[in-house]
Amino acid sequence: MGTESAHADALLRKFGGADPGLVLRVRSEDSIDSAQARSDGAALARRVAAQPGVAAVEAYWTSRSPAMRAHDGRSALIGVALKGDEAAQARAASRLVPRVTGRQGVLRVSPGGRVWGEIQAAELGVRDLVRAESVIAPVVFGCLVFAFGSWLAALFPLLVGALAVAGAWAFLRLLAGVMEVSAFSLNIATALGFGLAVDYALLVVTRFREEGARGLAVPDAAVEAARTAGRSVLVSAGVVALAFSALWVFPFPWLRSMAVAGIAVVLLAATASVVLLPALLAMLGSRIGHRRAASSPAWRRLARWVTRAPWPWAVCCAVLMTALVWPFGQAQWGFADERALPAGSAVREFTERLRTDFPAQPDRELIVVLDPVPHDRAVDDYARRISAVPGVVQVTAPAGRYHGGHRTAVVKTVPDGAKAVWLKASTGLDPQSTAAAHLVERLRELRAPGPRWVGGSPARHVDAKTALADGVPWAVLLMAATTLAALLLCTRSVLIPLKAVAMAALSLTASLGSMVYIFQEGHLRWLVGDFTTTGFLDMTIPPLMCAIAFALSLDYEVFLLARVKEHYDAGGDHREAIVEGISRTGRLITVAAGVFAISMAALASSAITTLKMMGVGLGVAVLVDATLVRGVLVPAFMQLTGRANWWAPAWVKRSARRGANGPQHGQDMVPEKSAEPSTAH
Repeated sequence: MGTESAHADALLRKFGGADPGLVLRVRSEDSIDSAQARSDGAALARRVAAQPGVAAVEAYWTSRSPAMRAHDGRSALIGVALKGDEAAQARAASRLVPRVTGRQGVLRVSPGGRVWGEIQAAELGVRDLVRAESVIAPVVFGCLVFAFGSWLAALFPLLVGALAVAGAWAFLRLLAGVMEVSAFSLNIATALGFGLAVDYALLVVTRFREEGARGLAVPDAAVEAARTAGRSVLVSAGVVALAFSALWVFPFPWLRSMAVAGIAVVLLAATASVVLLPALLAMLGSRIGHRRAASSPAWRRLARWVTRAPWPWAVCCAVLMTALVWPFGQAQWGFADERALPAGSAVREFTERLRTDFPAQPDRELIVVLDPVPHDRAVDDYARRISAVPGVVQVTAPAGRYHGGHRTAVVKTVPDGAKAVWLKASTGLDPQSTAAAHLVERLRELRAPGPRWVGGSPARHVDAKTALADGVPWAVLLMAATTLAALLLCTRSVLIPLKAVAMAALSLTASLGSMVYIFQEGHLRWLVGDFTTTGFLDMTIPPLMCAIAFALSLDYEVFLLARVKEHYDAGGDHREAIVEGISRTGRLITVAAGVFAISMAALASSAITTLKMMGVGLGVAVLVDATLVRGVLVPAFMQLTGRANWWAPAWVKRSARRGANGPQHGQDMVPEKSAEPSTAH
């Protein structure tokens, strides 16, 4: 990430002192210090060190560190530092663990640690995904049958969704070979790809049936659907891709990998919808029937009520949205730990046992790297001063162990020719606590005998929070700029793009407020499934969630506003244009949002809290945007602002006139054929 802790980690890997990504808990029926336990433990440590991919091993029997011995004297730890990046470490751990765990002489060995936890979480996520999709797909199919009135028409979006999922799986396998990929990327990319692919296919099939109702032959209707609705799909895919690109401002490899994966998945879904689907419709479209475009009576009535009395409706909706947003003011931020895994999982039990049975834990250690190496006396003095800092339990340095400003044990001196030296400061503090953050600051302010870098889990948490906070303004600026530019070109208006950004931000904040209410405060477990409340939200989730939800909000906004503008340009009656636009697109947007929300249920049903949070947050954001925002706030705002909605600088209007003969985006969605004169052609 370019942070101090990242530099410390890089130096540790370079000089063979990396953090133990894999931790082995060794249990003896008798004392861990018995002759047989010592012999078997030392032999086990040598076996582990000889395995491929292992950078360094620290075992209780060789270091004699009290922190690696359980309080009851019957368990001890072996810390294993692995070579390479996250993917290489995961591969090494997958090979190593089956060989060295289980019964080993008089010892019983169980695995844990950060790398093994990520492996287990990924495997659990895949199982959750397969189970959820087996339920979600039939539900989505039922919704599409209801929307289309034809089981064959409903199969086409499912086919496109399945192809997008298969492509997502293949692409992520390739991506993992060149960059770090999140353990949950498969779940998120699959749910996102399936949801977007079904939405895009829904638009294309709907347009195909409408063109057939106009009297076009099946092949011609397929071509027209690809030309018009396909353009809408490509616009949507471009918007989603631009939103994902904003994630690149965050200096986290796994988040950047999600940006790359998200862009690839959405482009894959769009390509299948505009290339493969029209070909299938040309071959089989005669069997799915045709349907004329029709407005929704319910959405028409709502639009008329809102535009007749925009202030009361806007105020009532604003009060409801405020209630959803309110909890966001109490948001606390952190990072997912073992509590994100379901209760009873082996890795979670391992970590909980580690916290209660041992004096110190690897994830509560601060590591200070000194490069170049100072002389022995300077290292000794520095270690003494670190051990005297409040919150530090013990310091382990090359020259010995220190506590309370004094050396309590002599280990060895700095070896001749050493290119770097590091000190481990054990703490009893939660690595995500405020006290741990203050301790990191104290150590970084402490005078050192030369250049030094403070790393370890508490330092990584501090640096990651700072990096995320620094990246948020740039990500918001990038998403807002692309949104404003896209809507300015689509609507030829200045006010509407500004309103769209504000509305999208409001629906996103409402979603984040619901996440605080549910996952931080622990409400509604009966609705979303059991999870462990940590008192904070995983702060890596909102950037990814906001990128997706913001793009979809813009997508729905374009579908609605383009239709409103079409009627406004045709007749000039501002209020009737609003009513007509909502009545013609409300049902389609609702179905698309509902299908996407159902797809997100695959994430929300996961036993992993991080995935559950992502699914619930996106589902709420999309449903709120498609109902309260699109159905009430947008028409109320447009009615109150009147003709000012359509003001634009002269240069924008000139470009609009030059492109007047081209297809209009709003006409791709719900065209009026036969029922009313159309301006589409």
